[in-house]
Amino acid sequence: MSQSLLLSQGKLEAFLTCQRRFYLRSLRRLPWPAAPLGDESEEALARGQQFHRVMERHFLGLDIAPEEIDDGRVQHWWQAFRTSNLALPSGQRLPEHGLTVPLGGHLLLGRFDLLVVGESDGRPFAHVFDWKTGRARPENKLRQDWQTRLYLALLAEGDGALWAQGGNGRSLPPDRVSMTYWYAAEPDTPRTIQYTSAWHTQNWADIQAIVAQIDAALATDAWPLTDNLAACSDCAYQVYCGRQNAGRKSTLFKEADELAEADLIWLEPQTP
Repeated sequence: MSQSLLLSQGKLEAFLTCQRRFYLRSLRRLPWPAAPLGDESEEALARGQQFHRVMERHFLGLDIAPEEIDDGRVQHWWQAFRTSNLALPSGQRLPEHGLTVPLGGHLLLGRFDLLVVGESDGRPFAHVFDWKTGRARPENKLRQDWQTRLYLALLAEGDGALWAQGGNGRSLPPDRVSMTYWYAAEPDTPRTIQYTSAWHTQNWADIQAIVAQIDAALATDAWPLTDNLAACSDCAYQVYCGRQNAGRKSTLFKEADELAEADLIWLEPQTP
């Protein structure tokens, strides 16, 4: 099987968790045999999506009328953001932008809630912000998360797209790339993660290794089930694998994960 794929954070995580899940979800695109979310999770997802729409309107320079936010929890999050001490750097603000970077025969994809690009001390920088409405996580855990690792790597590798307009061949070293997670639950304690050249060298090598594994699976069309039955307990594809007895304790999706890729605004570096 030879196929060019659009590989997002969610797809990389799915492959690492269970190759069969990746195959059923991303290649076969099979429907869920049962609704994967309970009522409480559905409400949390809807609130998170509404909050992200509010933030997008805000950074597009559009007014946010109180009556447009019909959910009290979302109103609280919006007020928490407005009164928080989050410092945004000066530069061009690009809400809900996507960036793709070629790797092998595939494209790596990142979708940024807010990307700020500009210059500081005469040097270019890129800073991505991510809005979170779920439980706050410590910085050491976030540094290991594939969202963090992929987004920082994409910014370091895809800087040609960031400076496509009037860039004059500028490059963006990894130490000029950073990411901030803002949690509605802890609005005055943002988690900012600074990238480095040493980290990027190892991180990019790890990403390349995963894509090589995906290529090997595509070549052999072999998609084994995970040996970790705990991973099956929160997988919506249990019935396809005969692992219904693993039960279901949560959901396949993270908050506001995997929005429709067709709706993204792309920044695409030129393929060499």
